Amino acid sequence: MATAADDFQDRLAQAVADGVLTEASAATIRRWLTEPPFAPYRDLLADEIRLGRWRELDDAFFTVLEFGTGGRRGKMYPVGTNVLNERTIAESARGLADYITSKKGDGSDRSCVIARDARRNSKQFAECCARVLAAAGFTVYLFPEMRSTPLLSFAVRHLGCDAGIMITASHNPPSDNGFKCYSSTGGQVIPPDDTGIIACVEAVSSREIPQIDLKTGIDDGRIILVGEEVDTAFIATVVSQSVSRNRDVSIVYTPMHGVGDTACGAALRAAGFSKLNVLPSQRDPDPDFTNVPGQVANPEVPSTLQPAIEEARRTGADLVIASDPDADRIGVALPLGPDPAGAWDTLTGNQIGALLTAFVIDEVQRSGLLRPEHYLVTTLVSTPMGRALAERAGIRVEDNLLVGFKWIGQRIDQVGPEGFLFGFEESHGYLRGTHVRDKDAAVAALLFAELVATLKARRQTVFSYLDRLYRDLGHYGESLINKVYEGRPGLEKIRLLMASLRSDPPTEIGGLAVTRIDDYGRHESRVPGANAPPTPLPEPSGDLLIFHLDAPGTRFAARPSGTEPKIKFYLFARTDTSSLAEDQPLDDAKAATTRRLELMAEDIHRYIRSKIPEDGA
Repeated sequence: MATAADDFQDRLAQAVADGVLTEASAATIRRWLTEPPFAPYRDLLADEIRLGRWRELDDAFFTVLEFGTGGRRGKMYPVGTNVLNERTIAESARGLADYITSKKGDGSDRSCVIARDARRNSKQFAECCARVLAAAGFTVYLFPEMRSTPLLSFAVRHLGCDAGIMITASHNPPSDNGFKCYSSTGGQVIPPDDTGIIACVEAVSSREIPQIDLKTGIDDGRIILVGEEVDTAFIATVVSQSVSRNRDVSIVYTPMHGVGDTACGAALRAAGFSKLNVLPSQRDPDPDFTNVPGQVANPEVPSTLQPAIEEARRTGADLVIASDPDADRIGVALPLGPDPAGAWDTLTGNQIGALLTAFVIDEVQRSGLLRPEHYLVTTLVSTPMGRALAERAGIRVEDNLLVGFKWIGQRIDQVGPEGFLFGFEESHGYLRGTHVRDKDAAVAALLFAELVATLKARRQTVFSYLDRLYRDLGHYGESLINKVYEGRPGLEKIRLLMASLRSDPPTEIGGLAVTRIDDYGRHESRVPGANAPPTPLPEPSGDLLIFHLDAPGTRFAARPSGTEPKIKFYLFARTDTSSLAEDQPLDDAKAATTRRLELMAEDIHRYIRSKIPEDGA
């Protein structure tokens, strides 16, 4: 007589035969149906099989969700190894616990602090981590209410913990969540710790994972609830990074339905910005980002700031600031003219980074505190305008870093925190201060509000300040191409594109010859078409290609995202402005830079179509 188990096996075999389920996925599903560690999820899995959700099941089981630049991040689904659910979260937490225990020893004191954002299942996932770590012998500090990512980084250092866990998917769609893992420095884990944790996660992936009861852990002190004391210390430290006393600025701030009012809003209020209007329609946490256009709460996307801009027009505000759902990045918008009821525009992440770099340098220099040992930190895919600003001021710059703020945090510790002045990356992440080792929207919001207030007191605008920088240093322009490829087929397309860029690279982009290719995966720099062997390329090490073109300051980079199913192309161009007279407008220089970027983008899209014909971009 056939059993339910036999029926499921037959259905799996038929799905594989029909080509709607890969054998790799089917093999993992069979394990979940039969092996004891997965018994708690068997009914959920059985329901998905009965409903014939083969595409979802194939995506959920065909591989194991990896740690990327921001930890582990992906879609939520009740079962599977390539998604976020209670089982994969528990494996992540136990793997982290086992790795730390292997370094410190079973009998040692070990501790971890856990925070979470406002996303669906974040509370459940955070509590799961607490139960797992407490069962592994850790003292667990748990924020019972939602908090920001930079606060978690601060809490690791403030509480002296061995590790931190932040449950968040940052600006990803509402369907996603994530497990961000932090080391004792307060920075996201880096090699060799990340690979060590991954190995430990793999080791527990086929085992039962012990957990204690949450209430029992709280009652006996293994799980300690934290909140106000850490909040107060964090906000005070953020406010201490102020570089200007000017406060006369009217701000519309939106947390985009995330946790930002606990960080950005709190810091701005504590710093004395009394004209602060938190956008009513997006003030309350909402995992669906209901009132954010397109339900994409990403301050990199100009359209997401539109409701805040409309509020600013209505109220006559000077500035719009937006933070992403976990409040580690900001976007800004400003009026183009003197009338806030008129047209507004948003700034790119690179423009914000250049402006804050220049402002911090100017104000620290004005106070007489700028020293040659001060340094700026940025990345290989951020605007080279940062280097130009640092060199003009006579300070050092560290800009040979891979994508991900964890590398900026690492460099601060390598070079020495006492000289760190400012750090930024193109994806709207900024940091001043050494209270955290991650990007901090609260500090960025404070500094940008001070920038606008200071310029207002001088009867200047942000756009005129930026144009002054362009006149002095050249007009820098950047553009970003995101190609999203979902699921298992998408992963293969991303791999194909990166392989093609290495084996059959373009020789000309935007009418300019490719003069050099820097391959940070193979650690080599080569000249296309040259007979000479490649020259060695030292650290860093990562899946990043940079194509230098035959014009000063013009290049593009390509890399697969570590947190989303996409490949990114970063485009850079510069137009010299040294010959412009003071009364000569910048319009032609800006147009030349823009046109160069457009031509580059056209050729990159053409190259993509040649390698992936079904791509219509």
